[in-house]
Amino acid sequence: MLTVKLPQYTVGNGILKDLGSICKKYGKRILVIGGNTALEKVGMSIVDYLKQENIEIIDFIWYGGECSYKNIDRIQTKAENLNIDVIVGVGGGKALDTAKAAGEKASIPVITIPTIAATCAATTPLSVVYKDNGSFDSIYLLENLPAHILIDTDIIVNSPTKYLWAGIGDTLAKYYELEATTREKKLSHRVLMGKNLSTMCVEPLIAYGTKAIEDSSKGLNSFEFEETILNIIVTTGIVSMLIGEEFNGACAHGLFNALTSLEHIEKDHLHGEVVSYGILVMLMLDGQESEVERLYPFYKSISLPTSLEDLEIIHTIEYLESIVEDAIHMEDVKKMPYQVTKAMFLGAIDKLEGLNKRLNHKKQTLK
Repeated sequence: MLTVKLPQYTVGNGILKDLGSICKKYGKRILVIGGNTALEKVGMSIVDYLKQENIEIIDFIWYGGECSYKNIDRIQTKAENLNIDVIVGVGGGKALDTAKAAGEKASIPVITIPTIAATCAATTPLSVVYKDNGSFDSIYLLENLPAHILIDTDIIVNSPTKYLWAGIGDTLAKYYELEATTREKKLSHRVLMGKNLSTMCVEPLIAYGTKAIEDSSKGLNSFEFEETILNIIVTTGIVSMLIGEEFNGACAHGLFNALTSLEHIEKDHLHGEVVSYGILVMLMLDGQESEVERLYPFYKSISLPTSLEDLEIIHTIEYLESIVEDAIHMEDVKKMPYQVTKAMFLGAIDKLEGLNKRLNHKKQTLK
């Protein structure tokens, strides 16, 4: 028997005010988990809106800075000791993943409120867990979806545009990685539905992404902006649920996970930003140079990284070898339809560097 659960979500301008009516379906003792910036931004509004429904916030807790098992367990214990009915997760991907995982372990429903559109973490039944030093640890698969996802576009449009920019990069990966992991496989209805839906993770972003970023920088909640954030938060999350762990992730995320061992990547670069570079490497590795050339103008139009230099990574074999060695052993990379070797990875990176030089030279010549 197969049961497919799809998320409930509410989207709109100013819909944070509906939080009380959503929470009261699950109970009246609330624990709010989030990042410091997110809690400062919307914390008092949450208090006001829940008070209108006679719902009590028992405590506000900072998630801890990393979605680590240590922080997950700390919040689980806190929620259990306080007899919490509902956990409300507020913030970006790591805060929401921490709230979801803690809720799962404590058997408490979780409502997610994304304050940025950098990933699909608000929607997916999994948490990406990191070690306390910020390097990748594991994927924690959850039995339960968030009880509800509340997407207030007014909150997100007033967040830093860099998160939307990174979210576009992360979302693009869903289609390209899924195309690779499902290749030449007989797919069930559920997975095929997810694969077909994944086209919305590319074409609408190419169509609307540039204007969405421009509008975000102006604080303008436009059609293009809303369509873009919904594809980042909702479409990608639903695709992930439908395709399951077997087909989620490939070289782009495997390379990202390996690169988190570099301190400056974890400190100075966003998840989706690095993943977007990994997409181009994966396509070159897969012999799809023409698709890289198709994506290249869009990448350049919104300044997504196309080269090692863009990520402050030194282009030498000595520097790259250990990173690529880690990458080929990542579970995501093992999902490719063929074995990926270190030489293949290094060759793809070299080819991408060459393509950058060729296309940049061509652009200068045209001037």
